[in-house]
Formats: sequence, structure tokens, C-alpha cells
Amino acid sequence: MTKANDISFKYENINGKFNFRVAAFIKNGEKFLLQKSDKDSFYGLIGGRVSFGETTFDAIKREVNEETGVTLNDESIYLFKIVENFFNYDNKRFHELLFVYKIENNDLNKLDNFKTLDKSDCINKWFNKNEMLALQVRPKELKDWLNDDKIFEHLIIID
Repeated sequence: MTKANDISFKYENINGKFNFRVAAFIKNGEKFLLQKSDKDSFYGLIGGRVSFGETTFDAIKREVNEETGVTLNDESIYLFKIVENFFNYDNKRFHELLFVYKIENNDLNKLDNFKTLDKSDCINKWFNKNEMLALQVRPKELKDWLNDDKIFEHLIIID
């Protein structure tokens, strides 16, 4: 659901949409937390849209808290990927700028097979690498990230 301050624009003339989003690549040892909506055939990452005036760092903390109830500490969050994503979904063309953060948090590790707090139709579940390789996931490149430990330097400049 789009909120008033979300950075998201519809383009009716081309049946398209631009989204500025964040997502959480949540890892616990060799397991990864994924989310699935009842209406979709694929799993994805916990996340959501960035609000106007909000940093992506603050947005990922907010989104994880809204969806899981867990408050993250800053030391457990690392910028992992920046993805310019083009895809079709629900008969619409999307252009998305996605900031993916890697997160390791003990409170999240205690949760499994649980409903998303702010969405009644989503479930969250831990999967090991082999299980993930057999799943349909979005973005599709997510499977390629399982052994990737690179971390970006992330600068936030507010003028």
C-alpha cells in the first residue's frame, strides 16, 4: 500500500510505476529470511518504499520494525547492494531503485514462519541455501548473493 510520503510515481501513459525502495537481506549463519505474499508464486525480501526526506538507512530500520516488530541496532545493518530494477508485475511495468541492506540480528533469528505485522497476506520464513536455490525468488539475482560478503561504503549527505 502506497503511503502519502512514499517515493513512488505512476505513469498512466505507459502503464508504469517508479519506486524508491529498501529491502533487508537478513542472514542467520547459513539461513536467510524471506517473505511471501499469498497472491505471489515467489519469495522476496522484507522491505518497502522510502518516504520523502527519509534516508534509506532509516527506511530499512522502519520497514523491518513495521513488518517484524524487531528494532534493529545500527551496528547490525550494512548496505549490501544498490539495484536498478526493471520488471513487470501485476500487468504493470516497473522501474525501481532498490537499496538492499544485509542484516544480522539475534532477535530476528528467534522468529520463524510468522505473519508480517503490517500485511495480512504475507508470511516470513527462514530457508537454508539449498532450499533457496529451489525456490522462485525476486529479484532473481537474489540466489547469486548467497555467498557474497561485499559491503558498500554508504555516505548520507544532508544539506
